[in-house]
Amino acid sequence: MRISRLVLIVLVLTAVAAAQEQPADSKPSEPSAQSAPAKEAAPAAPAQPAVDAATVKGSTFESQYFKFTYELPAGWKALDDAARTKSNREVLEQDAESANQMAAAKKSSPKTVGKPAKSGGNLPAVTPVIERYSLMAATPNGLTSLASAELPRVNIWAHRRVPPFDSPMDNARLAINGKRSSVLVPPQEITYYGHTFARVQLITPTGEYHSRYIITIGDFLVGFDFLTQSERELVELSDTIKTVHFE
Repeated sequence: MRISRLVLIVLVLTAVAAAQEQPADSKPSEPSAQSAPAKEAAPAAPAQPAVDAATVKGSTFESQYFKFTYELPAGWKALDDAARTKSNREVLEQDAESANQMAAAKKSSPKTVGKPAKSGGNLPAVTPVIERYSLMAATPNGLTSLASAELPRVNIWAHRRVPPFDSPMDNARLAINGKRSSVLVPPQEITYYGHTFARVQLITPTGEYHSRYIITIGDFLVGFDFLTQSERELVELSDTIKTVHFE
């Protein structure tokens, strides 16, 4: 009898000890947030700069989008970036409105009703909106707007390429086509530091000496216009094209 009681006491104590070792909640516990390996958030992709994003520090112009620099002549001043980018927005809006008006006119024209569209080779089916941007405009004394006619002057610009005339040589030929211009140097290719530009030099109908260099960068034509009042001055100013450095 004593042995039975002793066995019973041992069994009871064993059961109590086992119950104390079990967690209060019988449900399986989930791994804690601290013990689980933390998932690192994917780094955000860097924001792409605007097409016309550019700065001038000292005499160095830099295009953040096209990734190149150009050295202005000493002492020259560039148009304020805020005024330049505002003008770009206005030009884009005007071009879009003009394209919409031309498309509406073509659609409503009685000459096109019932007639199949002509297969114009590479001509676009609709009027394209050519994105045009000023990247920089500079003169010795500075500018108040892109419309200023002050000379001498340097303009750097970018136009989105639109077929069929979307090569640098096409642009160089168009610069002298249909104008009463005197050609000083006909369209030709010229290479500086491994980069090939199309170049043309002319005297405009208004008497300005104009040198243009065009290069393809991605989906854009990027141009450098040098405008002066004399050929000697043009030669000196256009020679600054050699300071262009691509990353």
